[in-house]
Amino acid sequence: MSRIISGFSKLSKEEKINWVAKNYFNNNSNATTIIKQYWNENEKLQKLHDDFIENTISNFYLPMGVAPNFVINGREYAIPMVIEESSVVAAASLVAKFWSTRGGFKATVLGTTKIGQVHFMFSGDKKNLENYFNKNKTELYAATASITKNMEKRGGGILDIQLVDKTDKLANYYQLHITFETKDSMGANFINSCLEAIAAKFRNNEIEIVMSILSNYVPECLVRAEVSCKIEDLGGKNPQKFAEKFYQAVKIAEIEPYRAVTHNKGIMNGVDAVVLSTANDFRAVEAGVHAYASRSGNYTSLSHCTIDNGIFKFWIDLPLALGTVGGLTALHPLAKLSLEMLQKPSAKELMQIIATAGLAQNFAALRALTTKGIQHGHMKMHLQNILNQLGATTAEKEQIETYFEGKTVAHAAVVSKFEELRKENTKWVDFLNFKELKNTLSNLKADAIPVFGKMNGQQMVEHLAFLMKVSNGKINANFFVEDEKSARRKAFLDTDGELQVGFKAPMLSEEPIPAKFTALEESVNDLIKQIEDFQEHFKTAKYENHPFFGELDYEYWQKFHVKHFTHHFKQFNLL
Repeated sequence: MSRIISGFSKLSKEEKINWVAKNYFNNNSNATTIIKQYWNENEKLQKLHDDFIENTISNFYLPMGVAPNFVINGREYAIPMVIEESSVVAAASLVAKFWSTRGGFKATVLGTTKIGQVHFMFSGDKKNLENYFNKNKTELYAATASITKNMEKRGGGILDIQLVDKTDKLANYYQLHITFETKDSMGANFINSCLEAIAAKFRNNEIEIVMSILSNYVPECLVRAEVSCKIEDLGGKNPQKFAEKFYQAVKIAEIEPYRAVTHNKGIMNGVDAVVLSTANDFRAVEAGVHAYASRSGNYTSLSHCTIDNGIFKFWIDLPLALGTVGGLTALHPLAKLSLEMLQKPSAKELMQIIATAGLAQNFAALRALTTKGIQHGHMKMHLQNILNQLGATTAEKEQIETYFEGKTVAHAAVVSKFEELRKENTKWVDFLNFKELKNTLSNLKADAIPVFGKMNGQQMVEHLAFLMKVSNGKINANFFVEDEKSARRKAFLDTDGELQVGFKAPMLSEEPIPAKFTALEESVNDLIKQIEDFQEHFKTAKYENHPFFGELDYEYWQKFHVKHFTHHFKQFNLL
């Protein structure tokens, strides 16, 4: 059966999802749930995101972090970074703090011009073409007057138009090579509109226009960021040795393309993260930067280092075409906040900030490579990611982190240690074993002070009975829980994860409910009665609603109560 479809773009978002689920996920409801759970609950905000691109079905989240303590040209910054790779934000933050006590970063914009080209074919006499161009050059400027009017008011516009002969590379191929200044705008739409107007004016019977398009190679839109200090101020046991190894590492990246690619990728970890946070075009930046790294004919390092006369100097030159007005930067709420966090920079200032982030990231990587090794920091973050996926508690994380100090972090090894720890540490309460339950609660005092939370001992027992009444149908808890949320939350009940401190059902008050019974023994007896009624109730009932997890059958209620009893027994050191 063919999966080719006509009119897909005309379907509603719901219809698009249903079609994808039917044709590519075998009607997997879990896939649909995942897609929908990333929708923003604010319909107006979601509509804004839907309109960014075509055929939207969901949002794809990336973490947004902040790297504080940057000092650039004497000004302090906290830099927003959007990236999925661990250790990048931490590394940038550490380096920012390191250089903040050594004079900070210096950044200078070396140029801001951008390029657009009209590519065309001409098979006639070159002199005739040159005469035609020179005669009409003024008219080409005039053809864009309505487009460039506002840009010129801001100090931008078309700086130059040149006729370039490329026939030695391709027969009959020429171009109009046009230089632009777009000020605080990235300027892609402005440049392309100008090019199309120029192409329309330049075209004649002998000139065949192939295409008109801006270039993402912007070697004249250049910024430099640098740091420097006395070698002895680099710190550490042997700053001279560190400086020499660092210098050698940079030199290797300058001459060895295999190393240069990875070296520059690390730089772009910092660059792209800030470009993304401000909703600029990171693909254009990537393409332009890597072309610049190859401008000599060999792919080489973007950063450079010297250690002359007892001074360590490290710098980077980057071509960056960026905007702080227009486009997505003016539409995406988080992009606007990112620019506000950066103190509303001009395009030139943003170039300086982003180049600095790239240099900081490169310094962090080279420092790690030439000292502890790159895996030291990566593995620490990798371990955290694994533990988060496993749902480890804070105490479990601390134990496992201690265990893996000096050891190789492998996913299987972490899972094995985690499972081992869970078996050792978690004694799940069998709430259906009445004898054991009463025996455990006999060690509890009515006015016992909890390890966490506000309830005393008797209030905790009556709290357990309250949730038991919800499950046996005596208390109506018909809080609406959307299907996708219920599915996601119920999945937790199938894991070995414990309820976290602070977990609270929506129907519960912030303050503990006063004890209903006069004595703790009465409360315990009532709890046993509610458990018996729970078992009896589900001989006929199929579901009861939980205010957080949604509709639960007997099996899932039982899983919840095990976690709930265990959570509160730990609250009073009963386990």
